[in-house]
Amino acid sequence: MEFQRYFQSYHNYFWEWDNQLFSEDEVFEAIVIPNGKTIAYEKYVFEILEFLSDDSLPPFGSLLLAVIATNHESGDALEMVNQIVNQIVGTKLSSENTPADNSFKGAGAFAFLKILSSLPEEYKTGEKRLRLFQTIFHGSHKRVASDKAKKILEEYKQRRHHLVRASVKDDFNAANFVKDFRTIALLLVKFPTVQSIIEAMENLPDQEIQKQLSDDVFEVQSSDTPGDFIEELIKEEKTFQVGSLVKRIWSGLNIPLHHNMPSAQPLGGISDLTNKGDFDKLVISEFANDDDVFMSRIANNEALYIQREVPPEADKFRRTLLIDTTLINWGNPKILAFASAIAIASHPKTDIECEIFVVGHTYQKIDLENVDQVINALSELSGKLCCSEGLDLFFSENQINPKQQEVFLISSDESLKLQLMQKAMSDYFNSIKYVFVTKVGGSISIFKNQNKGRKLLQQIIMPLDELWKKNTVKKENNVNVIIDNSIPLLFPAERDYTTIFNDSNNHYLYSGGNLFMFHKEGFQKGFKKTASNLPYKNGEFAIRSNSKGELLLLNYDYKSRIISIVNLATNQSQGHKVFSDGDEYTKLSFFEYQHQFYLTNNFDFWKVAHNCYIEFDFDNELVKAFDEKFAKKSAFVRNYKGNNLSKYTLIKRLESVSLVNNQFEINNFKLDVTTHLGFRKAGRYRSDQIMELKPRVNLVLKNTGGQPVSIINLIKENTNKTLAEAKSIVDENQGLILENALPEDAQKLKIIIENMGAICYIETKCFESGDGSRILIKDGILVFESSDKQLPVFYIPFVTAIMTAMVSDTEFAGNDYFISEEHSQESIDKALFYTKYIKPFILNMQPWN
Repeated sequence: MEFQRYFQSYHNYFWEWDNQLFSEDEVFEAIVIPNGKTIAYEKYVFEILEFLSDDSLPPFGSLLLAVIATNHESGDALEMVNQIVNQIVGTKLSSENTPADNSFKGAGAFAFLKILSSLPEEYKTGEKRLRLFQTIFHGSHKRVASDKAKKILEEYKQRRHHLVRASVKDDFNAANFVKDFRTIALLLVKFPTVQSIIEAMENLPDQEIQKQLSDDVFEVQSSDTPGDFIEELIKEEKTFQVGSLVKRIWSGLNIPLHHNMPSAQPLGGISDLTNKGDFDKLVISEFANDDDVFMSRIANNEALYIQREVPPEADKFRRTLLIDTTLINWGNPKILAFASAIAIASHPKTDIECEIFVVGHTYQKIDLENVDQVINALSELSGKLCCSEGLDLFFSENQINPKQQEVFLISSDESLKLQLMQKAMSDYFNSIKYVFVTKVGGSISIFKNQNKGRKLLQQIIMPLDELWKKNTVKKENNVNVIIDNSIPLLFPAERDYTTIFNDSNNHYLYSGGNLFMFHKEGFQKGFKKTASNLPYKNGEFAIRSNSKGELLLLNYDYKSRIISIVNLATNQSQGHKVFSDGDEYTKLSFFEYQHQFYLTNNFDFWKVAHNCYIEFDFDNELVKAFDEKFAKKSAFVRNYKGNNLSKYTLIKRLESVSLVNNQFEINNFKLDVTTHLGFRKAGRYRSDQIMELKPRVNLVLKNTGGQPVSIINLIKENTNKTLAEAKSIVDENQGLILENALPEDAQKLKIIIENMGAICYIETKCFESGDGSRILIKDGILVFESSDKQLPVFYIPFVTAIMTAMVSDTEFAGNDYFISEEHSQESIDKALFYTKYIKPFILNMQPWN
């Protein structure tokens, strides 16, 4: 009965069940506004109810109103609901004995729904939308208790068909109407603004992190300790300067970290005698002394006082930190101020609650509990010269009880010299207990207001240049370098004269994450691919061998100023920032000499150690070696530029594949094997017989959008992957969600994932015919794989402007620029190659298309 009562629909009301289905998973397709828009699908509504049931459930109509307000383009739907409500108030309620405050409920409810509608879009989708409902309906009016909520949902799971009875409309119920709208109206009192809702949501436990998906599969690590939080600040580029100062402030900070307020209440027995206390606590026997002895004992701290027991509950004590963000405080003073605030609030030994405000022409509360909050807070700047107006407003709206509250003001020395600030400091002397004075050079002076004066407690000197120098060594054990020798030919490569480098024996070219080695015969031959899937985009390169004969590739990135070295045999990589942000080296050269890496700016020389640190080094032999290397490389690049035989256009992506009159047409280029073996622009005619191959694609995850747990669940639910596999996709850089999928399937899942705030993209992997034969491309090489495993795989470089080649494991035809002597392939006529390889491939495809 509870189940039917909760989901019961009514005549002339703003919602109804729509489109009954005969499905194992759903009874109705959706809940809709009568003759209007869809509110939500049944499945999604019960997902919300399941999420809320651990706490309690709001009235069903109240929940639907919140769903309407947070739907995309909710304005029209709310207007329709408003019209229905006006009709109800004008006809139904006026004739029934209902409370007199209906107008309040209607106006208040719609005012709150407009606030929900005004929330940023990120709070109206995905996991945050569920958290929004959880936040606003926590402790709501007329809620259904958790145990009853669980029973309602259990009945739905076991006996879904009971929902059909609830869909049969009863006569309009005024009490139900009042309950639904009064619940929403009362939320306006609790959440009068958009900001109040967002702040309440931020105070919820971080369910995206704390929620455990599976005990035996993975456990999310939380960074609850202050040290972990500071490390996160240091790792983030935008908060590095603030985070790197906090531990130094901790080491020097000398203010009370604990607070136990002694009781002023006359309760409890005497727990001890002490030599310090208030006069009303003097032991009565002290008054038996004559005046001179009495005053002597008082002056010399010899008098005894009664110390009463602390009451059962300690008085709540908190600190309020006011950060001056006006114009004079921009730059280093602002960074020192935020670092000081974080150091006070998150000190590992403190047990005092802190609240933090930024003050300018007004004041605003901020949170500094995670990296995103710190980034947002750092952008809170005021264009005013002085924050006296903000201080006036703060102290006028907030009563300060010195016994329960300490106020800290953090400002710069220049700001405190202003006349208006001196007046404010005088006016609020008794309210402000500590003043932190920051200076551009990096010092923080800590003063305490007492006895009508300001006492200097300490001064902390911050060596900013030292603390802001990034010297961390970054170890990377997961660089997935791929060495694939399965394609039996030499590769074409795009020309890039800036990424050519050499060791003592060979010259190399770095292009698009691939490392190519020039052939020993020079430019008459293609490239041997040494490694692929390398993580570097640009910069300077060098290469050498270690004592084991393993190749080590060095990269220097000008933007990050990091030297990285990767062992191509073991995939081990490490990096180090070698120059500070103030150093200007626009052009550096790296080279190998006597099995060591060196770098130079054409004046000074540095040796690069195995851990990527650099040390100054100079001798005449080193200069001579660099000159020889530079001359050799320059001559090589000059000759390469002048060689026209190896100039061609390389195509590395597949866009379309078809068979036109038994000839392959790829990306609108026709493969001509009759006269000049190569690719030429294609033209089509009405009489052409065309067979299109269908693309197969990969769906790649680029960014989780800050909701990794939700994305893991979504991948698991929409693919055949296990929870562990879904997590590995999210953890991996550019994780593969779908492989070899149809474009429409990938696009559908892409939309679902991106609706959760993540970013992913679709890449074409290959084109496939009806029989399963495939044509794919690997670094500019077309690979033809027949569904008939008796037919061998063959390869064709996808280049224009020169003759290409057709290659199998044992034979080749065409341009021997792509042929390597190490594979010992036999040269045959191109017509014979077509007959032996291409024609059977085509014939095997045709019956299926």
